Amino acid sequence: MTPDHTTQGTPPAAPDDTRPAAPGDAAPAVPHDAARANPGDGARATPGGTALDDVLDDATLDGVVPGAPGATCGTAREAARATCARQEAAECGGAAAARSLEPDVLVVGGGIAGLTTALALHAAGFVRVTVVEAATGTRPAGAGLNLMPDAVRELDALGLLDRLEADAVRTGELRYYHRCGALVAREERGLRAGYRWPQLSVHRAHLRRVLADAVRERLGEGTLVTGVRVTGVDRQPGDARPRVRIEHRSGAVRSLSCLEPDLLIGADGVRSAVRSALHPDEGEPPRNGMLVWRGVSRMDPRRAAPFMLVAGDDRQKAVVHPVTEPSPHRPEVLVTWALAMPADAVDERSPGDWERPVPVGRFLGHYEGWEFDGVSVPEVLRAADGAYEYPLVDRDPLARWSHGRTTLVGDAAHPACPLGSDGATRSVVDARALAHALAVHPDPVEALAAYEAERRPAGTGPRRADRGLGPEAVVHLAHERAPAGFTDIDDVVPPEERRAIAARYAATGASDRATVNQGSPYDVPGTAPGAPAAGPPPHGAPASAAPAPGTPAHGLLAAGAPAHGSLFHGTSRDTPPYGVSARATPFRDTPGTHVLP
Repeated sequence: MTPDHTTQGTPPAAPDDTRPAAPGDAAPAVPHDAARANPGDGARATPGGTALDDVLDDATLDGVVPGAPGATCGTAREAARATCARQEAAECGGAAAARSLEPDVLVVGGGIAGLTTALALHAAGFVRVTVVEAATGTRPAGAGLNLMPDAVRELDALGLLDRLEADAVRTGELRYYHRCGALVAREERGLRAGYRWPQLSVHRAHLRRVLADAVRERLGEGTLVTGVRVTGVDRQPGDARPRVRIEHRSGAVRSLSCLEPDLLIGADGVRSAVRSALHPDEGEPPRNGMLVWRGVSRMDPRRAAPFMLVAGDDRQKAVVHPVTEPSPHRPEVLVTWALAMPADAVDERSPGDWERPVPVGRFLGHYEGWEFDGVSVPEVLRAADGAYEYPLVDRDPLARWSHGRTTLVGDAAHPACPLGSDGATRSVVDARALAHALAVHPDPVEALAAYEAERRPAGTGPRRADRGLGPEAVVHLAHERAPAGFTDIDDVVPPEERRAIAARYAATGASDRATVNQGSPYDVPGTAPGAPAAGPPPHGAPASAAPAPGTPAHGLLAAGAPAHGSLFHGTSRDTPPYGVSARATPFRDTPGTHVLP
Protein backbone atom coordinates (compact mmCIF):
# COMPACT_ATOMS: atom_id res chain seq x y z
CA MET A 1 0.00 0.00 0.00
CA THR A 2 1.25 3.47 -0.87
CA PRO A 3 -0.93 5.89 1.10
CA ASP A 4 -1.04 9.63 0.65
CA HIS A 5 1.64 11.28 2.75
CA THR A 6 1.65 14.64 4.44
CA THR A 7 4.88 16.16 5.67
CA GLN A 8 4.13 17.76 8.99
CA GLY A 9 5.14 21.16 10.23
CA THR A 10 7.85 19.73 12.47
CA PRO A 11 11.36 19.05 11.14
CA PRO A 12 12.34 15.43 10.59
CA ALA A 13 14.35 13.77 13.32
CA ALA A 14 18.06 13.28 13.06
CA PRO A 15 19.06 9.83 11.80
CA ASP A 16 18.79 7.19 14.45
CA ASP A 17 22.27 5.95 15.30
CA THR A 18 21.02 3.29 17.68
CA ARG A 19 19.89 0.64 15.22
CA PRO A 20 19.38 -2.92 16.48
CA ALA A 21 22.16 -5.40 16.08
CA ALA A 22 22.40 -7.35 12.87
CA PRO A 23 20.71 -10.75 12.93
CA GLY A 24 24.09 -12.42 13.06
CA ASP A 25 24.90 -10.62 16.28
CA ALA A 26 22.06 -12.16 18.24
CA ALA A 27 23.03 -14.64 20.91
CA PRO A 28 22.09 -18.21 19.99
CA ALA A 29 19.37 -19.93 21.92
CA VAL A 30 20.84 -22.66 24.11
CA PRO A 31 18.75 -24.91 26.34
CA HIS A 32 19.53 -24.36 30.00
CA ASP A 33 19.58 -26.99 32.71
CA ALA A 34 21.18 -27.70 36.01
CA ALA A 35 24.39 -28.83 34.33
CA ARG A 36 25.08 -25.34 32.96
CA ALA A 37 28.11 -23.64 34.51
CA ASN A 38 27.49 -20.94 37.07
CA PRO A 39 28.10 -17.57 35.38
CA GLY A 40 29.53 -16.30 38.62
CA ASP A 41 32.61 -18.43 37.84
CA GLY A 42 33.63 -16.10 35.03
CA ALA A 43 33.52 -12.45 34.07
CA ARG A 44 30.39 -10.92 32.62
CA ALA A 45 29.86 -7.90 30.46
CA THR A 46 26.86 -5.94 29.30
CA PRO A 47 26.58 -6.48 25.53
CA GLY A 48 28.31 -3.57 23.81
CA GLY A 49 29.20 -2.02 27.15
CA THR A 50 26.05 0.08 27.13
CA ALA A 51 24.83 1.90 30.22
CA LEU A 52 21.73 0.80 32.08
CA ASP A 53 19.57 3.67 30.88
CA ASP A 54 15.96 3.55 29.78
CA VAL A 55 15.48 1.25 26.81
CA LEU A 56 12.81 3.42 25.26
CA ASP A 57 14.91 6.57 25.01
CA ASP A 58 16.05 5.78 21.48
CA ALA A 59 12.61 4.66 20.32
CA THR A 60 10.87 8.06 20.14
CA LEU A 61 9.36 8.44 16.71
CA ASP A 62 8.87 11.78 15.00
CA GLY A 63 6.11 10.49 12.72
CA VAL A 64 2.54 10.40 13.97
CA VAL A 65 -0.54 8.82 12.52
CA PRO A 66 -2.65 11.08 10.36
CA GLY A 67 -5.94 10.06 8.85
CA ALA A 68 -8.39 11.23 6.27
CA PRO A 69 -9.41 14.90 6.75
CA GLY A 70 -12.84 15.26 8.24
CA ALA A 71 -13.27 11.58 8.99
CA THR A 72 -14.77 10.34 12.21
CA CYS A 73 -13.64 7.40 14.24
CA GLY A 74 -14.47 4.19 12.38
CA THR A 75 -15.74 5.93 9.22
CA ALA A 76 -15.46 3.71 6.14
CA ARG A 77 -13.11 1.40 7.96
CA GLU A 78 -13.94 -1.66 5.89
CA ALA A 79 -13.74 0.28 2.64
CA ALA A 80 -10.38 1.72 3.63
CA ARG A 81 -9.10 -1.70 4.56
CA ALA A 82 -10.27 -3.18 1.27
CA THR A 83 -8.59 -0.35 -0.66
CA CYS A 84 -5.39 -0.92 1.29
CA ALA A 85 -5.50 -4.64 0.50
CA ARG A 86 -6.04 -3.98 -3.22
CA GLN A 87 -3.13 -1.54 -3.33
CA GLU A 88 -0.89 -3.94 -1.45
CA ALA A 89 -1.82 -6.75 -3.82
CA ALA A 90 -1.10 -4.58 -6.85
CA GLU A 91 2.29 -3.50 -5.55
CA CYS A 92 3.57 -6.51 -3.66
CA GLY A 93 1.65 -9.48 -5.04
CA GLY A 94 -0.14 -12.22 -3.16
CA ALA A 95 2.00 -12.03 -0.02
CA ALA A 96 0.82 -8.48 0.64
CA ALA A 97 -2.78 -9.50 0.10
CA ALA A 98 -2.30 -12.31 2.59
CA ARG A 99 -0.85 -9.90 5.11
CA SER A 100 -3.98 -7.76 4.89
CA LEU A 101 -5.95 -10.71 6.28
CA GLU A 102 -3.76 -11.12 9.34
CA PRO A 103 -5.08 -9.63 12.57
CA ASP A 104 -3.82 -6.23 13.67
CA VAL A 105 -2.89 -6.46 17.36
CA LEU A 106 -2.50 -3.33 19.47
CA VAL A 107 -0.54 -3.76 22.72
CA VAL A 108 -0.88 -0.82 25.10
CA GLY A 109 2.20 -0.43 27.29
CA GLY A 110 5.88 -0.68 26.43
CA GLY A 111 7.07 -2.22 29.70
CA ILE A 112 7.98 -5.79 30.48
CA ALA A 113 4.44 -7.13 29.98
CA GLY A 114 3.86 -5.33 26.68
CA LEU A 115 7.24 -6.11 25.12
CA THR A 116 7.09 -9.77 26.11
CA THR A 117 3.57 -9.98 24.71
CA ALA A 118 4.78 -8.66 21.36
CA LEU A 119 7.62 -11.19 21.23
CA ALA A 120 5.36 -14.06 22.27
CA LEU A 121 2.81 -13.12 19.60
CA HIS A 122 5.53 -12.95 16.97
CA ALA A 123 6.85 -16.37 17.95
CA ALA A 124 3.30 -17.75 17.71
CA GLY A 125 2.91 -16.48 14.13
CA PHE A 126 1.40 -13.01 14.55
CA VAL A 127 3.23 -10.47 12.40
CA ARG A 128 1.05 -7.34 12.61
CA VAL A 129 1.73 -6.21 16.16
CA THR A 130 2.05 -2.62 17.40
CA VAL A 131 3.20 -1.65 20.89
CA VAL A 132 2.39 1.89 22.04
CA GLU A 133 4.02 3.57 25.02
CA ALA A 134 2.97 6.89 26.54
CA ALA A 135 6.48 7.93 27.56
CA THR A 136 8.38 10.09 25.09
CA GLY A 137 11.68 10.69 26.82
CA THR A 138 13.91 9.69 29.69
CA ARG A 139 12.21 8.03 32.62
CA PRO A 140 13.70 6.59 35.79
CA ALA A 141 15.33 3.31 34.86
CA GLY A 142 13.92 1.65 37.94
CA ALA A 143 15.65 -0.83 40.20
CA GLY A 144 16.18 -4.57 40.21
CA LEU A 145 13.72 -7.42 40.06
CA ASN A 146 13.57 -11.19 40.21
CA LEU A 147 12.53 -13.56 37.46
CA MET A 148 11.39 -16.90 38.83
CA PRO A 149 12.25 -20.13 36.99
CA ASP A 150 8.85 -20.34 35.27
CA ALA A 151 9.38 -16.91 33.69
CA VAL A 152 12.99 -17.72 32.81
CA ARG A 153 11.74 -20.89 31.13
CA GLU A 154 9.45 -18.82 28.89
CA LEU A 155 12.13 -16.26 28.06
CA ASP A 156 14.46 -19.13 27.20
CA ALA A 157 11.78 -20.45 24.84
CA LEU A 158 11.84 -17.01 23.15
CA GLY A 159 15.61 -17.25 22.67
CA LEU A 160 16.48 -14.48 25.14
CA LEU A 161 18.13 -16.21 28.07
CA ASP A 162 21.74 -15.78 26.96
CA ARG A 163 21.25 -12.05 26.48
CA LEU A 164 19.61 -11.73 29.88
CA GLU A 165 22.32 -13.69 31.67
CA ALA A 166 25.02 -11.49 30.16
CA ASP A 167 24.27 -8.97 32.92
CA ALA A 168 22.29 -10.74 35.64
CA VAL A 169 22.80 -12.89 38.72
CA ARG A 170 21.69 -16.47 39.21
CA THR A 171 20.10 -16.28 42.64
CA GLY A 172 20.82 -19.47 44.53
CA GLU A 173 19.70 -18.63 48.05
CA LEU A 174 17.02 -16.54 49.76
CA ARG A 175 17.31 -15.73 53.47
CA TYR A 176 14.62 -14.37 55.79
CA TYR A 177 15.65 -12.39 58.88
CA HIS A 178 13.97 -11.07 61.99
CA ARG A 179 14.62 -7.35 62.35
CA CYS A 180 16.80 -8.07 65.37
CA GLY A 181 19.29 -9.78 63.00
CA ALA A 182 18.48 -13.44 63.66
CA LEU A 183 18.02 -15.82 60.74
CA VAL A 184 14.45 -17.06 60.38
CA ALA A 185 14.68 -19.27 57.30
CA ARG A 186 16.79 -19.95 54.25
CA GLU A 187 15.71 -21.43 50.93
CA GLU A 188 17.68 -22.68 47.96
CA ARG A 189 16.45 -21.13 44.75
CA GLY A 190 16.58 -21.79 41.04
CA LEU A 191 19.07 -24.41 39.86
CA ARG A 192 20.26 -25.08 43.40
CA ALA A 193 16.68 -25.97 44.33
CA GLY A 194 16.42 -28.50 41.50
CA TYR A 195 14.73 -26.34 38.88
CA ARG A 196 15.79 -26.80 35.27
CA TRP A 197 15.98 -23.02 34.86
CA PRO A 198 17.66 -20.46 37.14
CA GLN A 199 16.09 -17.69 39.15
CA LEU A 200 17.54 -14.45 37.81
CA SER A 201 18.07 -11.18 39.65
CA VAL A 202 18.37 -8.48 37.01
CA HIS A 203 18.25 -4.72 36.66
CA ARG A 204 14.91 -3.68 35.20
CA ALA A 205 16.59 -1.50 32.57
CA HIS A 206 18.69 -4.41 31.30
CA LEU A 207 15.64 -6.66 31.02
CA ARG A 208 13.68 -4.00 29.17
CA ARG A 209 16.57 -3.31 26.81
CA VAL A 210 16.85 -7.00 25.93
CA LEU A 211 13.11 -7.16 25.25
CA ALA A 212 12.96 -3.91 23.28
CA ASP A 213 15.98 -4.81 21.13
CA ALA A 214 14.41 -8.17 20.31
CA VAL A 215 11.09 -6.52 19.39
CA ARG A 216 12.82 -4.17 16.95
CA GLU A 217 14.96 -6.92 15.46
CA ARG A 218 12.13 -9.41 14.98
CA LEU A 219 9.12 -7.23 14.26
CA GLY A 220 10.76 -4.08 12.90
CA GLU A 221 11.57 -0.57 14.10
CA GLY A 222 8.01 0.66 13.58
CA THR A 223 6.55 -1.86 16.02
CA LEU A 224 7.42 0.06 19.19
CA VAL A 225 5.93 3.56 19.10
CA THR A 226 6.41 6.03 21.92
CA GLY A 227 4.58 9.23 22.69
CA VAL A 228 1.20 7.54 22.21
CA ARG A 229 -1.22 7.64 25.12
CA VAL A 230 -4.56 5.82 25.20
CA THR A 231 -7.26 8.26 26.28
CA GLY A 232 -10.23 5.91 26.03
CA VAL A 233 -11.56 2.61 24.78
CA ASP A 234 -15.09 2.24 23.43
CA ARG A 235 -16.33 -1.30 23.93
CA GLN A 236 -18.33 -2.61 21.00
CA PRO A 237 -21.13 -5.19 21.15
CA GLY A 238 -20.42 -8.84 20.49
CA ASP A 239 -17.12 -9.56 18.82
CA ALA A 240 -16.83 -6.20 17.05
CA ARG A 241 -13.42 -4.54 17.09
CA PRO A 242 -12.74 -2.19 20.00
CA ARG A 243 -12.42 1.52 19.24
CA VAL A 244 -9.29 2.96 20.84
CA ARG A 245 -8.86 6.71 21.24
CA ILE A 246 -5.23 7.80 21.31
CA GLU A 247 -3.21 10.95 21.67
CA HIS A 248 0.06 11.34 19.79
CA ARG A 249 2.81 13.70 20.84
CA SER A 250 5.75 14.72 18.66
CA GLY A 251 7.49 17.73 20.12
CA ALA A 252 4.98 20.57 20.29
CA VAL A 253 2.60 18.85 17.89
CA ARG A 254 -0.30 16.82 19.22
CA SER A 255 -2.88 14.81 17.30
CA LEU A 256 -5.94 12.91 18.44
CA SER A 257 -6.94 9.80 16.55
CA CYS A 258 -8.77 6.48 16.73
CA LEU A 259 -7.69 2.96 15.94
CA GLU A 260 -9.81 -0.16 15.51
CA PRO A 261 -7.44 -3.10 16.02
CA ASP A 262 -8.56 -6.68 15.64
CA LEU A 263 -7.21 -7.37 19.14
CA LEU A 264 -6.50 -4.97 22.00
CA ILE A 265 -4.19 -6.01 24.85
CA GLY A 266 -3.85 -3.83 27.93
CA ALA A 267 -0.33 -4.19 29.31
CA ASP A 268 -0.22 -0.72 30.84
CA GLY A 269 0.26 -1.47 34.52
CA VAL A 270 -1.60 -0.80 37.73
CA ARG A 271 -3.03 2.46 36.37
CA SER A 272 -4.14 0.82 33.13
CA ALA A 273 -6.24 2.93 30.77
CA VAL A 274 -7.53 -0.26 29.15
CA ARG A 275 -8.58 -1.72 32.49
CA SER A 276 -10.29 1.55 33.39
CA ALA A 277 -12.29 1.39 30.16
CA LEU A 278 -13.37 -2.19 30.84
CA HIS A 279 -14.17 -1.44 34.50
CA PRO A 280 -15.08 2.28 34.60
CA ASP A 281 -16.48 2.12 38.14
CA GLU A 282 -13.25 0.87 39.66
CA GLY A 283 -11.55 4.26 40.02
CA GLU A 284 -7.94 4.97 41.00
CA PRO A 285 -6.04 2.19 42.78
CA PRO A 286 -6.47 2.85 46.52
CA ARG A 287 -3.45 3.35 48.76
CA ASN A 288 -3.02 1.13 51.78
CA GLY A 289 -1.02 3.54 53.95
CA MET A 290 2.44 2.13 53.21
CA LEU A 291 5.33 3.81 51.43
CA VAL A 292 7.91 1.97 49.35
CA TRP A 293 11.40 3.20 48.45
CA ARG A 294 13.51 1.68 45.71
CA GLY A 295 17.01 2.26 44.49
CA VAL A 296 20.28 0.76 43.23
CA SER A 297 23.67 1.04 44.94
CA ARG A 298 27.16 0.48 43.57
CA MET A 299 29.04 -1.72 46.02
CA ASP A 300 32.42 -3.32 46.47
CA PRO A 301 31.78 -7.02 45.74
CA ARG A 302 33.29 -7.88 49.12
CA ARG A 303 30.54 -5.86 50.84
CA ALA A 304 27.66 -7.25 48.78
CA ALA A 305 25.87 -10.38 49.90
CA PRO A 306 26.00 -13.46 47.66
CA PHE A 307 22.35 -14.09 48.52
CA MET A 308 18.99 -12.34 48.52
CA LEU A 309 17.67 -11.20 51.87
CA VAL A 310 14.22 -10.26 53.16
CA ALA A 311 14.15 -8.78 56.65
CA GLY A 312 11.75 -6.94 58.93
CA ASP A 313 8.71 -7.22 61.14
CA ASP A 314 5.01 -6.47 60.89
CA ARG A 315 5.61 -2.77 60.04
CA GLN A 316 8.95 -2.45 58.28
CA LYS A 317 10.63 -4.53 55.63
CA ALA A 318 13.84 -4.53 53.60
CA VAL A 319 14.68 -6.54 50.48
CA VAL A 320 18.33 -6.43 49.32
CA HIS A 321 20.17 -8.43 46.66
CA PRO A 322 22.77 -8.00 43.88
CA VAL A 323 21.67 -7.81 40.24
CA THR A 324 25.11 -7.90 38.55
CA GLU A 325 28.37 -9.78 38.93
CA PRO A 326 31.78 -8.04 39.05
CA SER A 327 33.49 -7.83 35.68
CA PRO A 328 36.57 -6.15 34.14
CA HIS A 329 34.54 -3.27 32.73
CA ARG A 330 32.59 -2.75 35.98
CA PRO A 331 34.45 -3.91 39.11
CA GLU A 332 31.66 -2.86 41.46
CA VAL A 333 28.37 -4.73 41.61
CA LEU A 334 24.90 -3.26 41.45
CA VAL A 335 22.80 -4.02 44.51
CA THR A 336 19.09 -3.32 44.37
CA TRP A 337 16.99 -2.62 47.43
CA ALA A 338 13.37 -1.99 48.32
CA LEU A 339 12.09 -0.78 51.68
CA ALA A 340 8.58 -0.41 53.06
CA MET A 341 7.05 1.13 56.16
CA PRO A 342 3.85 2.94 57.15
CA ALA A 343 3.56 6.45 55.75
CA ASP A 344 2.49 7.83 59.10
CA ALA A 345 5.82 6.73 60.62
CA VAL A 346 7.90 8.84 58.22
CA ASP A 347 9.15 12.09 59.73
CA GLU A 348 8.24 14.24 56.73
CA ARG A 349 4.60 13.72 55.98
CA SER A 350 3.77 13.83 52.28
CA PRO A 351 1.00 12.66 49.98
CA GLY A 352 3.38 10.09 48.48
CA ASP A 353 3.40 11.05 44.82
CA TRP A 354 3.77 8.28 42.29
CA GLU A 355 7.45 7.55 41.56
CA ARG A 356 8.76 10.63 43.38
CA PRO A 357 12.55 11.13 43.64
CA VAL A 358 13.56 11.62 47.27
CA PRO A 359 16.86 11.85 49.18
CA VAL A 360 17.99 8.68 50.92
CA GLY A 361 18.17 10.65 54.15
CA ARG A 362 14.38 10.81 54.18
CA PHE A 363 14.19 7.21 55.43
CA LEU A 364 17.76 6.19 56.27
CA GLY A 365 17.36 6.80 59.99
CA HIS A 366 14.56 4.25 60.20
CA TYR A 367 16.96 1.47 59.12
CA GLU A 368 19.97 2.25 61.29
CA GLY A 369 21.27 -0.90 62.95
CA TRP A 370 19.72 -3.25 60.40
CA GLU A 371 22.56 -5.72 59.74
CA PHE A 372 22.19 -9.33 58.66
CA ASP A 373 25.12 -11.74 58.38
CA GLY A 374 27.50 -8.97 57.38
CA VAL A 375 25.07 -7.09 55.12
CA SER A 376 24.52 -3.58 56.48
CA VAL A 377 21.35 -2.01 55.11
CA PRO A 378 22.50 1.54 56.05
CA GLU A 379 25.79 0.96 54.20
CA VAL A 380 23.89 -0.18 51.12
CA LEU A 381 21.62 2.87 51.27
CA ARG A 382 24.52 5.32 51.64
CA ALA A 383 26.04 3.91 48.43
CA ALA A 384 22.88 4.62 46.42
CA ASP A 385 22.78 7.09 43.52
CA GLY A 386 19.29 8.14 44.60
CA ALA A 387 15.90 6.81 45.59
CA TYR A 388 12.30 6.83 44.40
CA GLU A 389 9.27 6.79 46.63
CA TYR A 390 5.99 5.10 45.81
CA PRO A 391 2.72 4.87 47.68
CA LEU A 392 1.79 1.23 48.04
CA VAL A 393 -1.49 0.69 46.22
CA ASP A 394 -3.78 -2.30 45.96
CA ARG A 395 -6.43 -3.64 43.61
CA ASP A 396 -9.08 -6.25 44.26
CA PRO A 397 -8.83 -9.19 41.85
CA LEU A 398 -11.09 -8.80 38.83
CA ALA A 399 -13.90 -11.22 38.12
CA ARG A 400 -13.23 -10.75 34.41
CA TRP A 401 -10.21 -9.75 32.32
CA SER A 402 -11.54 -10.08 28.78
CA HIS A 403 -14.39 -8.36 26.96
CA GLY A 404 -14.84 -9.38 23.33
CA ARG A 405 -11.55 -8.72 21.55
CA THR A 406 -9.93 -6.93 24.48
CA THR A 407 -7.97 -8.41 27.38
CA LEU A 408 -5.36 -7.58 30.04
CA VAL A 409 -1.92 -8.93 30.95
CA GLY A 410 0.52 -8.34 33.80
CA ASP A 411 -0.15 -5.71 36.44
CA ALA A 412 -3.09 -4.37 34.42
CA ALA A 413 -4.83 -7.67 35.10
CA HIS A 414 -3.48 -8.56 38.56
CA PRO A 415 -1.24 -5.96 40.24
CA ALA A 416 1.47 -7.62 42.29
CA CYS A 417 2.86 -6.51 45.61
CA PRO A 418 5.99 -4.50 44.69
CA LEU A 419 8.00 -6.37 47.31
CA GLY A 420 6.77 -9.81 46.29
CA SER A 421 9.41 -10.42 43.59
CA ASP A 422 6.91 -11.91 41.18
CA GLY A 423 5.25 -9.09 39.21
CA ALA A 424 7.60 -9.44 36.24
CA THR A 425 7.34 -13.22 36.41
CA ARG A 426 3.56 -13.19 36.12
CA SER A 427 3.73 -10.71 33.24
CA VAL A 428 6.08 -12.94 31.24
CA VAL A 429 3.98 -16.07 31.77
CA ASP A 430 0.76 -14.15 30.96
CA ALA A 431 2.26 -13.04 27.66
CA ARG A 432 3.20 -16.54 26.59
CA ALA A 433 -0.15 -17.99 27.66
CA LEU A 434 -2.04 -15.32 25.72
CA ALA A 435 -0.06 -15.84 22.53
CA HIS A 436 -0.52 -19.60 22.77
CA ALA A 437 -4.29 -19.29 23.23
CA LEU A 438 -4.57 -16.98 20.22
CA ALA A 439 -2.53 -19.37 18.10
CA VAL A 440 -4.56 -22.49 18.89
CA HIS A 441 -8.07 -20.99 18.94
CA PRO A 442 -9.22 -19.70 15.53
CA ASP A 443 -11.83 -17.39 17.03
CA PRO A 444 -10.20 -14.47 18.88
CA VAL A 445 -13.00 -14.10 21.42
CA GLU A 446 -12.79 -17.79 22.28
CA ALA A 447 -9.00 -17.48 22.48
CA LEU A 448 -9.16 -14.64 25.00
CA ALA A 449 -11.70 -16.56 27.06
CA ALA A 450 -9.40 -19.60 27.09
CA TYR A 451 -6.41 -17.46 28.10
CA GLU A 452 -8.36 -15.92 30.95
CA ALA A 453 -9.71 -19.27 32.13
CA GLU A 454 -6.17 -20.50 32.58
CA ARG A 455 -4.32 -17.43 33.82
CA ARG A 456 -6.86 -15.62 35.99
CA PRO A 457 -6.81 -18.29 38.73
CA ALA A 458 -3.00 -18.43 38.50
CA GLY A 459 -2.79 -14.64 38.70
CA THR A 460 -5.29 -13.98 41.46
CA GLY A 461 -4.13 -16.87 43.64
CA PRO A 462 -0.70 -15.35 44.32
CA ARG A 463 -2.32 -11.93 44.67
CA ARG A 464 -4.49 -13.20 47.52
CA ALA A 465 -1.41 -14.91 48.94
CA ASP A 466 0.46 -11.59 48.79
CA ARG A 467 -2.21 -10.11 51.03
CA GLY A 468 -1.60 -13.01 53.35
CA LEU A 469 2.11 -12.10 53.17
CA GLY A 470 2.97 -15.06 50.90
CA PRO A 471 6.25 -16.81 51.72
CA GLU A 472 7.31 -13.77 53.79
CA ALA A 473 4.65 -14.68 56.34
CA VAL A 474 7.44 -16.52 58.14
CA VAL A 475 9.10 -13.18 59.03
CA HIS A 476 5.86 -11.81 60.45
CA LEU A 477 5.18 -14.97 62.38
CA ALA A 478 8.64 -14.84 63.93
CA HIS A 479 8.13 -11.24 65.03
CA GLU A 480 4.61 -11.89 66.28
CA ARG A 481 5.71 -14.85 68.37
CA ALA A 482 9.08 -13.42 69.46
CA PRO A 483 9.07 -9.61 69.07
CA ALA A 484 12.28 -9.20 71.09
CA GLY A 485 14.13 -11.87 69.11
CA PHE A 486 14.97 -15.51 69.72
CA THR A 487 17.80 -17.98 70.12
CA ASP A 488 16.44 -20.92 68.12
CA ILE A 489 13.93 -20.32 65.33
CA ASP A 490 12.70 -23.92 65.58
CA ASP A 491 11.20 -23.01 68.93
CA VAL A 492 9.31 -20.10 67.33
CA VAL A 493 8.31 -21.31 63.85
CA PRO A 494 8.92 -25.07 63.48
CA PRO A 495 10.67 -26.30 60.29
CA GLU A 496 7.59 -28.07 58.94
CA GLU A 497 5.56 -24.88 59.28
CA ARG A 498 8.23 -22.88 57.44
CA ARG A 499 8.35 -25.41 54.61
CA ALA A 500 4.56 -25.50 54.31
CA ILE A 501 4.38 -21.70 53.93
CA ALA A 502 6.88 -21.70 51.04
CA ALA A 503 5.31 -24.70 49.29
CA ARG A 504 1.79 -23.31 49.58
CA TYR A 505 2.75 -20.04 47.90
CA ALA A 506 4.62 -21.77 45.04
CA ALA A 507 1.66 -24.03 44.33
CA THR A 508 -0.82 -21.12 44.07
CA GLY A 509 0.95 -19.82 40.95
CA ALA A 510 1.90 -23.19 39.40
CA SER A 511 5.54 -22.26 40.08
CA ASP A 512 6.45 -25.35 42.07
CA ARG A 513 9.44 -27.32 40.85
CA ALA A 514 7.55 -30.31 39.47
CA THR A 515 5.23 -28.14 37.37
CA VAL A 516 7.95 -25.83 36.03
CA ASN A 517 10.31 -28.68 35.17
CA GLN A 518 7.74 -30.24 32.86
CA GLY A 519 8.68 -27.55 30.34
CA SER A 520 6.71 -24.78 28.74
CA PRO A 521 3.08 -25.57 27.95
CA TYR A 522 2.95 -22.59 25.58
CA ASP A 523 5.14 -23.66 22.69
CA VAL A 524 3.28 -23.54 19.38
CA PRO A 525 4.15 -26.53 17.15
CA GLY A 526 6.60 -25.65 14.40
CA THR A 527 8.07 -22.57 16.07
CA ALA A 528 11.65 -21.69 16.86
CA PRO A 529 13.01 -18.95 19.13
CA GLY A 530 13.02 -15.62 17.31
CA ALA A 531 10.92 -16.82 14.37
CA PRO A 532 7.15 -16.86 13.86
CA ALA A 533 5.30 -20.14 13.79
CA ALA A 534 5.46 -22.20 10.65
CA GLY A 535 2.33 -23.05 8.75
CA PRO A 536 -0.81 -20.97 8.26
CA PRO A 537 -1.00 -17.73 10.24
CA PRO A 538 -3.80 -17.60 12.85
CA HIS A 539 -7.42 -16.85 12.07
CA GLY A 540 -7.48 -18.26 8.56
CA ALA A 541 -4.89 -16.07 6.85
CA PRO A 542 -3.08 -17.79 3.95
CA ALA A 543 0.38 -19.11 4.65
CA SER A 544 3.38 -16.94 3.80
CA ALA A 545 7.06 -17.64 3.95
CA ALA A 546 8.41 -17.32 7.50
CA PRO A 547 11.45 -15.04 7.79
CA ALA A 548 14.73 -16.27 9.11
CA PRO A 549 15.27 -15.89 12.86
CA GLY A 550 16.20 -12.35 13.79
CA THR A 551 14.63 -10.68 10.76
CA PRO A 552 11.46 -8.55 10.85
CA ALA A 553 8.51 -10.93 10.64
CA HIS A 554 6.43 -8.65 8.44
CA GLY A 555 9.15 -7.93 5.90
CA LEU A 556 10.10 -4.28 6.51
CA LEU A 557 10.92 -2.72 3.19
CA ALA A 558 13.75 -0.28 2.53
CA ALA A 559 13.77 3.06 4.33
CA GLY A 560 10.97 5.25 3.04
CA ALA A 561 8.59 2.37 2.27
CA PRO A 562 5.62 1.54 4.52
CA ALA A 563 6.07 -1.14 7.14
CA HIS A 564 2.84 -3.07 6.81
CA GLY A 565 3.37 -5.01 10.03
CA SER A 566 2.38 -2.06 12.20
CA LEU A 567 -0.96 -0.36 12.71
CA PHE A 568 0.99 2.86 12.32
CA HIS A 569 2.78 1.80 9.14
CA GLY A 570 5.80 3.74 10.42
CA THR A 571 8.92 3.65 8.28
CA SER A 572 11.97 5.15 9.93
CA ARG A 573 12.71 8.08 12.16
CA ASP A 574 14.79 9.89 9.56
CA THR A 575 12.99 9.32 6.28
CA PRO A 576 9.94 11.54 5.70
CA PRO A 577 7.26 11.43 4.52
CA TYR A 578 5.98 9.07 7.18
CA GLY A 579 3.57 6.27 6.40
CA VAL A 580 -0.10 6.39 7.37
CA SER A 581 -2.59 3.71 8.28
CA ALA A 582 -6.02 3.14 6.80
CA ARG A 583 -7.09 1.97 10.26
CA ALA A 584 -6.38 5.34 11.93
CA THR A 585 -8.55 8.46 11.68
CA PRO A 586 -8.59 11.79 13.53
CA PHE A 587 -11.68 12.10 15.68
CA ARG A 588 -11.86 15.66 16.95
CA ASP A 589 -10.09 18.96 17.17
CA THR A 590 -9.35 20.40 20.58
CA PRO A 591 -8.67 24.12 21.17
CA GLY A 592 -4.96 24.72 21.58
CA THR A 593 -3.88 21.57 19.79
CA HIS A 594 -2.74 20.88 16.26
CA VAL A 595 -4.61 17.93 14.81
CA LEU A 596 -2.65 16.60 11.89
CA PRO A 597 -4.48 16.49 8.53
